[in-house]
Amino acid sequence: MRRVGGSRRGLDMWLLQRASAIYMAIFLPVFLLILLDSRPLDYAVWQGLFATLALKVATLLFVAALLTHAWIGLREIFIDYIHCTRCALLRLFLYFAFALLYLACLIWAADILWSVR
Repeated sequence: MRRVGGSRRGLDMWLLQRASAIYMAIFLPVFLLILLDSRPLDYAVWQGLFATLALKVATLLFVAALLTHAWIGLREIFIDYIHCTRCALLRLFLYFAFALLYLACLIWAADILWSVR
């Protein structure tokens, strides 16, 4: 499917966004069922839920999927609305700024999840 002189980047981004949406669509109802099964929810129960490695990893994957989904959506917005020749530097700055922001959010989420004992 590769064009001569082109790339499949658009298709790859589309597939990645759909895969992240599928993971989030599966994770959220399962997580909701886990919460409903853990009633009444107090601090000790909440802490106990996130003490398991499986839920930590699944939640971190959810955060990564959410940030990936948002990144691709923002990328498309930047491509659609910041397209003048002189605006290329602005678009590059916005890509970099949001990449740093999303990376910081992912690291922060990992720190929060792994601080639960």
